Amino acid sequence: MAAVTGVATPCNRSCFPIMSFLHVPGKMSQPLWLMMGTAFLVRVPGGAHLGGPTFNDSAYARNLNCGTRRVLLTAKHTFVPWQYTDPQKLKIPEEFRKTRFVIGRLYLPDDEGRAVGSRTVDLQLMALHPSLDISLVAVRPTSRPLQGLPGGCGHATVGGAWEAHAELERRAEAAGGGLELSVENPAEGSLCRIFGYRGTGLLGELDTFDPDLLQRVSSETREQLLESMNCVEGKQEGASTQVEVLSSEGMCRMVTGRCFHGMSGAPLLVDEKTCGGVLYG
Repeated sequence: MAAVTGVATPCNRSCFPIMSFLHVPGKMSQPLWLMMGTAFLVRVPGGAHLGGPTFNDSAYARNLNCGTRRVLLTAKHTFVPWQYTDPQKLKIPEEFRKTRFVIGRLYLPDDEGRAVGSRTVDLQLMALHPSLDISLVAVRPTSRPLQGLPGGCGHATVGGAWEAHAELERRAEAAGGGLELSVENPAEGSLCRIFGYRGTGLLGELDTFDPDLLQRVSSETREQLLESMNCVEGKQEGASTQVEVLSSEGMCRMVTGRCFHGMSGAPLLVDEKTCGGVLYG
């Protein structure tokens, strides 16, 4: 069954498509696209404390204690994918697999729920959960936009960067600052919704980070996929699925719709304003 698309409901204002890139200054001519994912705004009581799991970077609270920075939750593997695959198969040298070389970007979706490659906001990785596939990111203060992304697509101007920050702030205000984190796990049998951003076409149907993918697909599919991967910015769209909670510890089954690649990091919506979990894997 095809996923439901669109951004009609208020809770969707908290969710955004994101991408990660690897850039090692002096070693790489341009950033290397790593992964696409979903991130969502969360309310931070007092500007410095998040309820729920403890993160392994105690400095994140000091960094967030400014009252003006928007923070989001997403999947950890979007920023450190080498922790979730066989490092021997990666074409990324071990010395490059550092979070300081990873760049995160948030894309503002249009009215149809599609990412706009030129409407971007840079993200700063704040903390990685020590065991769960969850990371905390914050909106980086407006500065000179990142240049030289793969394919030469979606570059933002300085003026466009300011406009994107202003638009993100308007959306955050309209969403009440973001989703609240549920104090309890959703009960067994609960019906919840997952809303995230999938890759369009083959980018949402195939695991593009799989190093053996191109060898396993047909030549026709390989050509189509390589063409899609040549310019990835702006190739994400909203998707929604309804799920039933099978276990309060985190197992669900799909009732309607389906999940696609790129939706990792999406919230499990208990209701329109409350997040009861984060989609991983």
